[in-house]
Amino acid sequence: MSGAAVRFGFSDARIRQHLAMLAIADTEGFEGVRREIGEYLVGEVQDCLDGQKLFDGSAMPQSAAAIARTGKTLIEKHHLYDSYVYQLVGADGIEVGSNRVYAAIYHFGGETGRSGARFTMQARPVLGITERHERRLGDFLIAEIQRLPA
Repeated sequence: MSGAAVRFGFSDARIRQHLAMLAIADTEGFEGVRREIGEYLVGEVQDCLDGQKLFDGSAMPQSAAAIARTGKTLIEKHHLYDSYVYQLVGADGIEVGSNRVYAAIYHFGGETGRSGARFTMQARPVLGITERHERRLGDFLIAEIQRLPA
């Protein structure tokens, strides 16, 4: 993904042990639960944009353009909103992000604009993981393990 992305891997030993159990039971490398997690994470990004919140739940700083048109920041035409997707990475990872090159400047902030009209854009990170997200991801994994035949 060329815009902005967050890659999630499972490095915690306990999580890796549970995932190994899933891999034994699921010859596709626990693809089903990873897809479920990917859908959830994309939905979280879209919920952030809809609710004008950053990934951590704080209010999204409004852009001058959104204030002028009395609309929402980063969502007027849905181009960025609709560009967020997930993909499975290797046997135990998920990547969530946007293929829009400009997603990076919106996420990280920084200097942008044309020559003679440069300005600093404030960061508006909608990609990220909080403790709430971690608990929900754990719930997905536990549910998958519970579905395994005894």
